[in-house]
Amino acid sequence: MRPPPILDWFAKRCLPPAVARRAKLIASVPRYHLHRRACRRGWLAHGDRYPHHLLFVAGLPKSGTTWVERMLSSVPGFGSLLIPEVNRHELDHGESHTFELPDDFASRFDRMLVITKMHVHGSIHNCRVLGDGDVPYAIVHRDLRDVAISHIHYVRSTPWHPEHRDYANLDIERGLRHFGETLLSPYADWVRSWHRHRDPAISTIVAYEEMLHDPSKALTRIVETFRLPLDRDRIEEIVAAHDFTRMSGGRRPGEERADAFVRSGTAGGWRRHFTPELESRYREVLGRFPTDLGLPPLDW
Repeated sequence: MRPPPILDWFAKRCLPPAVARRAKLIASVPRYHLHRRACRRGWLAHGDRYPHHLLFVAGLPKSGTTWVERMLSSVPGFGSLLIPEVNRHELDHGESHTFELPDDFASRFDRMLVITKMHVHGSIHNCRVLGDGDVPYAIVHRDLRDVAISHIHYVRSTPWHPEHRDYANLDIERGLRHFGETLLSPYADWVRSWHRHRDPAISTIVAYEEMLHDPSKALTRIVETFRLPLDRDRIEEIVAAHDFTRMSGGRRPGEERADAFVRSGTAGGWRRHFTPELESRYREVLGRFPTDLGLPPLDW
């Protein structure tokens, strides 16, 4: 869950990184309770309309989960809510993709209508917690080469990000080299974890590239997994209200703004930056990924 725009602006421009990270953690607690009350009001007004009151979205950073979260927030009554422990884990560990859900996770959201978006991995434990709580979930993943590009741009422009100092003075090529040495392998394992451990009966996997190509079809699959009572016309309306131009403040897909959270809205941008040396390095790290999951091979 991102800070409100004015706080985002203030933290980026006025606070030292360490102070901004601490302020983000402190602010997450009252924000959690504020959003919790909104989700409770949503349940009181609309709770009898939905078979599932908790919708879980997982994805790596910069992979399209915020897009999914905002579209789902258009469903009457539902609101976004993130448990504060996730922010604490990120502050302590510099990431949140290894976070393990608490055993009482589902019960935290009783009598609420909640969308919760996290970067957590699909560990056996996390999939068990979701299954035990009868929580349906959507997993969003993206070409890791494009994830790397977006990660570099976002981290360099976000002083409170735990990796800001690692990337702040790196150009794209050196940033890609650093990403390949640090996050590429764990991120590939993240994708593997969800593919291998999820319960297909209550989950779906959507690629960001699918969402770009046919967002209505991708959202329909998510809606069906969550058993939301939305017809095709309503899905089309939600997609139109959350296209790149609207979410970016007027830019068209491909009109990039490096420091924006909604940066480009396209796929394949990695091709402009990869050198033969980077391609060789990424191939070495990825090995058989993603064909080891039954997915098509990467197009180099």
